[in-house]
Amino acid sequence: MVGRAELLAQGSFENVRAAGEGAATVCASRVGNDGSVGLAWDLARGVRVGDPLPGFPCDDEEWAFGVLPGPRGASPVVAWADGGRVHVHDLYGGDEVVIDDAEASFPDVVGLAVHRGRGAVVTVFDRRPHADVLVWDARTGERLARFDTWFGYLSPDRHLLHATPDSGPLVALSCESERGKAPSYSMLDVEIEGQVGKLDRGAPPTPMVPWADGVVLVHGEGGRIVVRRPDGEAVAEGPAPEDAPVVAAARAGGRLLVAAGDRRAGAFTARDDARPEPLGRVEVPGPVGGVALASDGTLVAATDTGLFRARVTGSGSGS
Repeated sequence: MVGRAELLAQGSFENVRAAGEGAATVCASRVGNDGSVGLAWDLARGVRVGDPLPGFPCDDEEWAFGVLPGPRGASPVVAWADGGRVHVHDLYGGDEVVIDDAEASFPDVVGLAVHRGRGAVVTVFDRRPHADVLVWDARTGERLARFDTWFGYLSPDRHLLHATPDSGPLVALSCESERGKAPSYSMLDVEIEGQVGKLDRGAPPTPMVPWADGVVLVHGEGGRIVVRRPDGEAVAEGPAPEDAPVVAAARAGGRLLVAAGDRRAGAFTARDDARPEPLGRVEVPGPVGGVALASDGTLVAATDTGLFRARVTGSGSGS
């Protein structure tokens, strides 16, 4: 089935991310004349959640979105770097923590993790060839950990993957591999404060998503979609739609959904790892800055003209 996605919100959007579990919630960065803001939506109701978040970064490395444990239970949390500070905002509770520590100033990459049961923000500082990793309590701003890890001399991109709360203390930091080879992901455990593994990756991006007993990374390898555990073990494999790169993945209703396609053209094909045939094809006005798959099977795409959504499960795309 081929369908054009419906408009969720007008505006110029740079990127979008989805929470890994619970209610289908997404957060996106929108650019305007007065600067950029962060905006969140409850997809089930199709309504905005909370107030706009000012000072939101356009660079997707400088913000993170996911579900973290808290004093009132698990809740979607967005963290971002702005003006030498790190902001942590609870979407449902409305609480916001500002980490104003000098050591938290101007991180290059921001991510989320769970540190000994506490929701945490991970800030990474590019000190090539190493990276300085600092971990902060997302509810109090207390520093929980600090350690160094290998980053590389030539790494052109910087990504920090998580799938909280399922990923627990585990995050994946893109880093330089051996010379002449594709970049890798360094698997870091923020509780033991160090690297616990390394995973070569195919064509980026490489989403990290919840799995039956932990998390997996999903990426393209030679025209195939390969699902790997953090230790590198392949647990599933299937054909890549039209040999296109993977752009988003999610665990929805116990199934692994993967979207692949051409961001410039705004055309994406969705697959279910349990079905041999594609679920459908979604078209949005390209080019697309970012794509996310939510926990209810909704694909959301950020473009210069608006934020678009389409269901890729049930009745198919465009519904």
